Amino acid sequence: MSDGRQWLLGGDQPTFSDITLATAIAFSKFPVNALPLDERFEHLDAFWQRWQLRPAFQNAYADSNSGVKELDEKLR
Repeated sequence: MSDGRQWLLGGDQPTFSDITLATAIAFSKFPVNALPLDERFEHLDAFWQRWQLRPAFQNAYADSNSGVKELDEKLR
């Protein structure tokens, strides 16, 4: 993704690979794991920010009851 692609395989829409990466990032947000995406992971962080803008993502977490503080606060 460091070459400017929005999604892993470079298409206009996310693929199963993108869904898998987003799931891995989401699991890293649970308090047990709590891995912040800081400046060392700039491309992953940019991917995560794009992923959170997707309507499907926002609908999935609209109840603000995911158990992940970052997600629950972001979508309020």
